[in-house]
Amino acid sequence: MNSTAHRIPRLGLTGGIGSGKSTALAYLHECGAAVISSDDIVHRLYDRPAIIAAIQARYGHKVTTGAHVNRQALAGIVFRDPDELQWLERLLHPHVHAAVEEWAAAQQKSRPRPAVIVVEVPLLFETGMETVFDFVMLVTAPAEVRRRRLTAKLTDGEFERRLAQQMPEDEKIARSDFVFHNTGERKALREFIGQTVTQIIAGGGAAAGGDAAAGGGAGERES
Repeated sequence: MNSTAHRIPRLGLTGGIGSGKSTALAYLHECGAAVISSDDIVHRLYDRPAIIAAIQARYGHKVTTGAHVNRQALAGIVFRDPDELQWLERLLHPHVHAAVEEWAAAQQKSRPRPAVIVVEVPLLFETGMETVFDFVMLVTAPAEVRRRRLTAKLTDGEFERRLAQQMPEDEKIARSDFVFHNTGERKALREFIGQTVTQIIAGGGAAAGGDAAAGGGAGERES
C-alpha cells in the first residue's frame, strides 16, 4: 500500500496472463469505480508518430502496417527476447505513467465522483508502478488453469515464455493488499470485488485473499 493516500482511493489491479483481471476490472466498474486498462493506453500510444518512429528505427518496417504498429508482429519479437521487451517497456512506460496520472486527475474532477479509481496494469510490479496507487489488488490463478484459458490464443511455448517474463506469483501475492485466487467462479469474484471496494471506501487496509470455487468461468479472456 502506498503511504501517500489520494482523495479518491487509487487501486492498481494486476495479475498474470489469463488470470481473469479483465473480468475483475469489469466488476469494479459495476461497483462504482472509474476504470481504465494500461493495455488500452499502450494501444493508443502505438498511434503516436514519435512512438512509431522509435519502433521502426529499431525493428524496421516488419513491425508496421502502413502508418500503424503491427502489435502481433511486435509481440512476436519482444516476447521471445527479454532484452527487447525491456527496451519496449523503457520506451512506453513513461508515457503510460503520464497518461495514467492525467486520466486519474480528470476523474478527481468528474461529477459524480467515482468511489475508487482503478487502473489495470499487467506488469504493475515489474515496472515499479505500484507506488502510484494506494492499494494493489492481485488476481491470481494456477498456471495450468491460465494455460487452459489461453489455449486458443497462445501455444504452450508462447505461454511459457510470457510466464517466465513475469514476477513469480508468490512474490506478487506477498506485495499485494488484496488477493483473489481465481479458479473460475464468477459469483465468488464479484462478491470479493464488492467486499474489497466497500473496505477501501471505509478506509480499511489489506484484505484476506478471496478463494474462488473451482470451475470454469471468470477470466477466460487473455488478460
